[in-house]
Amino acid sequence: MSNQPEDTGAPAVLSPLQAFNQHFYQLYAKRKQYFEQQITAGEVLLIIRSGSDLISCCGSEIKHYPVNGDNYHQLKALAHSALAASYSLQHMPLPQATTLLRDYLQQLQAMTLPSAGQDVLNAIRQLLNNVAEQNCVTHLHIQHYADALQPLFSKLITLSATDEVTHLHKQLGVICERYRKAATDTFYIVFGGPQARSQELTKRVFTKWCNDSDELLVDNSHHVRYFEGAQTVAEAVSLVATAMADRELAQTFLGQANGLEQDILGRAADKVIERHWAALKAGVPVNAAS
Repeated sequence: MSNQPEDTGAPAVLSPLQAFNQHFYQLYAKRKQYFEQQITAGEVLLIIRSGSDLISCCGSEIKHYPVNGDNYHQLKALAHSALAASYSLQHMPLPQATTLLRDYLQQLQAMTLPSAGQDVLNAIRQLLNNVAEQNCVTHLHIQHYADALQPLFSKLITLSATDEVTHLHKQLGVICERYRKAATDTFYIVFGGPQARSQELTKRVFTKWCNDSDELLVDNSHHVRYFEGAQTVAEAVSLVATAMADRELAQTFLGQANGLEQDILGRAADKVIERHWAALKAGVPVNAAS
């Protein structure tokens, strides 16, 4: 016997309230489409951070501007090399790991590396020498290595941030000078992974850029958006159109421009939760709102 519900082919009958609710969603979709048309017509400038580039989108014109250059990528690779040394010694046969790392060190020594690069190589070399003396890898070896790397990682991170902020600021200036859009007609979108660990620097730069604008006195967050998992300009257009439509509704009916950019039931939940649990504790019957 199949557990699938039988399809009678008859359309579901909506109640008048359900039909009116559906009517709202259709009108909302049309309003969002109106804002999408504004964006695609070039009335709104989108500046998107995706990967190592900034992307400007104004109407049909889409341009890419590099942000992370060779220096940035070398700094990142140095940090990863230091971690690779630790992994290799702990999770590969020791003779194989030692040979591999000494070969890498010899190759890297011949390169022109960023500041602090030589210090990282010296830390790896010292770790290899310590391991070779005892012909084994101990917890103490790794701990001493980690202690040596902590200030170097701090320096690498600071150098990387300096490099990225400098290039972001430069390219933002180029883009805004090119299109000369009002700050109120410019949106900044960051594509990335989970917000807790991805592209936080870019979001902070975008926010600072907006905060320094004399044209935006309040609610700058409306113009800076994080979009987890997005990859295309079309997704950015849809996000900004939704933000514009929601802002229009929220400002009018909730008295707060960002009122629909959150779970509005969640905002009301604290008081409701307290009352609900208090009623249960007091033995008072709890009924759903009517």
